[in-house]
Amino acid sequence: MLTFFRKIRKSFIRSESFQKYLLYALGEIALVVIGILLALQINNWNEAKIIAENEAYTLNEILNNLNEDAEQIKLVVNRREKAKIAIAKMLEQFNNPSNKRIDISADVSSFIMFERYFPLDNAFEMMKSTGLKIANKSLRTKISRYYDFEQNKIAKSIYDIEEVILRIFNSDNPIRTNILKSQSGAGLESNISFVDVYDPEFLHFLKQELILFRDNNKATLDKAIHFLKLNQILSSKIENELKTTRLNKYIIKLNTE
Repeated sequence: MLTFFRKIRKSFIRSESFQKYLLYALGEIALVVIGILLALQINNWNEAKIIAENEAYTLNEILNNLNEDAEQIKLVVNRREKAKIAIAKMLEQFNNPSNKRIDISADVSSFIMFERYFPLDNAFEMMKSTGLKIANKSLRTKISRYYDFEQNKIAKSIYDIEEVILRIFNSDNPIRTNILKSQSGAGLESNISFVDVYDPEFLHFLKQELILFRDNNKATLDKAIHFLKLNQILSSKIENELKTTRLNKYIIKLNTE
């Protein structure tokens, strides 16, 4: 049986018509393969285009979040610097008392204030939920660190300040009982008037609180300044990434829509 089929195969090979048929069949196969490869390549191009477009959109949204985040942190830095100056000024007065009475109401107002920080991470969360991976691995790592670690760290430090101030406001102590009128807390400005700003018990308690709070305030100020620098560095890197040929055309498209 095998010999029979071998003879038939040999006769087909010797046949001129079979050779033409074979060439035709091979040509068809080649066209099909080329068609499949072209279809796959076009599909890959389309997928790469969609990924790049989504990446450009996401990075642009993260950049917007970073800019808004920076505005909040700038307020924190300004508040903590103002508190630092006020604390130093009051402690200097306590350590070097003079016969001249100085109204420290404005400095106490700068001390008894806090910020509410609302971390902006919706674009980062959107990126995680969609499974989008930033092509630039170094940038991807920096974005993840900013949101998963640095942002949480500064948020906790800012909240620590709020806890200290609220403890003073919500407990029975010489500062709280001496307040006559208050516009303070997380508002843009703090303005406090006291029943007697020269009351010895009030001044003694205030000095203790200032000594305890001084390091806490400095730590938060240092962290806020550091975080603001990280924010600016990351923003700059994202801006540079969006200027690349691969992504820039999609940003131009976004801005024209």
